[in-house]
Amino acid sequence: MQNLLQLIWLKLSQPRSLRFLVVGILGATTNILLLEALVDCLHWETAFLRSLANVIATEICLVATFFAYRQIVWQIEEFDWRFVLQTELPTYHLSIASVIAIRSLLLFPFMDWLGIDLIMNTVIGIGIGAILTYTLSEKFIFTEREPLS
Repeated sequence: MQNLLQLIWLKLSQPRSLRFLVVGILGATTNILLLEALVDCLHWETAFLRSLANVIATEICLVATFFAYRQIVWQIEEFDWRFVLQTELPTYHLSIASVIAIRSLLLFPFMDWLGIDLIMNTVIGIGIGAILTYTLSEKFIFTEREPLS
């Protein structure tokens, strides 16, 4: 277990991992602020409209973070709109959907069954989700990367 924690710490201390964390935190913060703005400014007060606002805010932030991850985290200089729109962006959406499904359908219920506190369960789920997102992005989405300086 200690070797796994050391491996995770070494990975997190790399420049790309730090940029990934910063972009992820900014994306999550933007998502929350955009959601609040849609609900408050447009007075979307019903459950349906709040859910719609959540979908809109999430999708805007997913697309924005995709491009931020691509340019800032993985520093891919080559840009082909067709490849990005037909391959990378759909694969990114699929990977995010997979991570959400794993967190929501497997991890959360399992940790809840174990009696893990709700907040701790969520924090652990976010951490595991971030690790899965990083791994999937590195292995399957942003495979054409320039070496880091």
